[in-house]
Parts: sequence; C-alpha cells; structure tokens
Amino acid sequence: MSVSLQFENLRIEGSSRAGDASWFRIHPPGLAFDVGRGSLALAGADDVFLTHGHLDHALGLPFVLSLKEMQGVESTRVFCPADTVEGLRRLVEAAESLERVSYHYELQGLEPGDQVSVGRDLSVEAFATDHVVPSLGYHLVRDRRQLKEPFRNRSASELAELRSNGTEIEDVNQELWVTYCGDTGTGVFELEPRLFDSTVLLLECTFFGEASRSRGRRFKHLHLSDLADRVRGFRNRDLVLHHASWRFDKTQIRSAVEQELRGLEPRVHLLMD
Repeated sequence: MSVSLQFENLRIEGSSRAGDASWFRIHPPGLAFDVGRGSLALAGADDVFLTHGHLDHALGLPFVLSLKEMQGVESTRVFCPADTVEGLRRLVEAAESLERVSYHYELQGLEPGDQVSVGRDLSVEAFATDHVVPSLGYHLVRDRRQLKEPFRNRSASELAELRSNGTEIEDVNQELWVTYCGDTGTGVFELEPRLFDSTVLLLECTFFGEASRSRGRRFKHLHLSDLADRVRGFRNRDLVLHHASWRFDKTQIRSAVEQELRGLEPRVHLLMD
C-alpha cells in the first residue's frame, strides 16, 4: 500500500517502513528514489536512484526492470553508489537468468557531487550520507529562470530573436526542490548541511522513545531526539518523516512529534500507511 502527498505542483507517492520496504515516485519528473521490494507504481519511472544496497530499498530492482521489459520500455537508467554497482549487477543478472530474458537498462555508479539531468530544468545531485553500507542521498534540483532586468519589457518576438543570437536573457537560480537522504545516521547533518534548505525534505525517522535511542546509534538510523536537537535548523517548507519502525504506530508517532518538535510540527508530514 502506498501513500500520496501533494505539495503545490509536486506529488510524492511512496511507502516506507523500516526493514520492510522503502520506495518513492517524485512527480514531476516521475523518477524513483529506491524501489523497495518492487511496486507496480514504479513501472513508469524512466530513472531510478538507489541510495544503498539493503534489500528493503533495492531488492525490487529486478522486478521493476522485468515489468518494464513486459511493457516494451526501451531502457531504464539506474543510478546507485559506485561501490554498489557490481552487487546490483549480479542481482539483476540472476533474475535475467531465471526469466531467460535480458532487461534493457543502464547501471551507473555515482559519487557525492555527481549530477544527472532528469528533465527540462531538473537534475539530481548525489551527496554523502551516514549509513553502515555505502550510501548516497539525492537532491532533486530545479532551475528557476527569470528574465534579466534589461529584457523584462521586451516583446516575445524580440526575446526570441535575442535568444537566436545567443544572448543570455535569463538569470538561472538553482533550488533544492526535494531532498531524499535514504537511511542515515546523524553524520548526514554535517556531511550535507544544505539539506536544511531544501523545499521538501524526505528524512527517515526510525526510532522513538528513550528505550530505542541506542538502536539508532548502533544501526545508523535517526531517532526523533536527533531531530529535536536540531529543530531550529530545519528551514524546509515541508518535512516528510518516513521509515518508522513497526514498533510504533501513527498515533504514537504523531504524539511524539507534537511533544518533541514544537514549532516545527505544523510542517511535519508522516508518510505511513
């Protein structure tokens, strides 16, 4: 079962529970962040960005590629941490062998700072996160264009002519539109402080309550107290919490958020079934 969240002209569809499955579709441009154990909703994603190789985030890759093969999709681009490429390739090859078919896909490893164009004025930038296996997070970056001051009163035909002559008539500012950290410990806040400025931040929050505090540190997942310690730093318009442990239900989590993230809680959304 998936959940859909709407933020103006941005829609986020997905499902995420710790140790079960985590996947997201981001519309626009329709790309996938992680694939969980596979979902029909991911068959339309031309670009797939995997944060790490844990099976609750990556096992569904062969299933998604198989779906796309049945639909006659010419090729799918799959991006992942560079250290994860060979393991994922072997996983996909095993599925191809079982199905007696060859999937059409490109698998490319990324390093922090690498950027990939995913549509007009949209790109994805990889950044380092803090997990127990090689991992990356991803920014969906949107180019915001505005006519430069000298050209703002020109007609459409004049602007077209200026463009055809190679004149730069627009200023381009980049906005971190969506940020997805995947699974991560608290080190991500120092590794990628720009995440605090993303318009919509998808942030895992696996553990709640004093009894589970040590588990977050041990497995490099976030505990709600890690967010509470930084509550003044979140400048994001919207903060989507996901990847909660099955030990906690939505009522418990909402109550904890209201108590520990005071001042931030109106901007917090829970992506839970």
